[in-house]
Amino acid sequence: MLKSLFSKSAGIPPAKLPQLNAFVDVIVGGRPARSVTVESIGAKGIVTKEVLGKPGEPAVFVYQAASGRYRAQTKIASVAAASTVFEMPKKVSLIGAAAAGGAQKRQSVRLDALVNGQWRFAPNGMGSGEWIKCTFRDISRGGCSLIIDRPLKTHAQVEVRMQLKNGAEPLALLGEVMRHDVIAASGKHSHGLRFHGIRPAEDQAIVEFINRRQADLRSRGLA
Repeated sequence: MLKSLFSKSAGIPPAKLPQLNAFVDVIVGGRPARSVTVESIGAKGIVTKEVLGKPGEPAVFVYQAASGRYRAQTKIASVAAASTVFEMPKKVSLIGAAAAGGAQKRQSVRLDALVNGQWRFAPNGMGSGEWIKCTFRDISRGGCSLIIDRPLKTHAQVEVRMQLKNGAEPLALLGEVMRHDVIAASGKHSHGLRFHGIRPAEDQAIVEFINRRQADLRSRGLA
């Protein structure tokens, strides 16, 4: 039934549309991208969490679907207290083929190294309050582990700041807490973060940092 619904309303196969409960990067009115969760998909359109703009504003979705990575143009149909309804896109464009096993492995590479930095809460995707010292490890293009003295709730939104290259500006990223563990040896709290709305320059900075650290480890015979 779902397949026929999409065929009649937009003519786009479900495999090319955002998936339920998946994260999508949304650019509304040319403003910075926001990464939000798809709450529902149906005849009325695509519903995401958070109020992202006003009815009638143009929007662009960038997301990973089963058959590849896509970009879709749409606009806001309506907004509610904590969600936004977007019109069903009439056309989507393929911007990246579905990742093969090797490509997926490269995307998931994490660097098991400690990096000092700072964090603060980011309610509604906007960082606020004073920066607090922290430690990061397991840094990847998709997220990292945030190690601090207190526990955070799952799905809490935070902003993190890390120095990945000497002389360069610190990298400030938004993240969502996906899991929490207590480190038995130290009593500190480790939080698995998923980055939201990563821009190409930020992604490249993370890749270069990982490559530099791995090359250094290889030169010392540690990797």
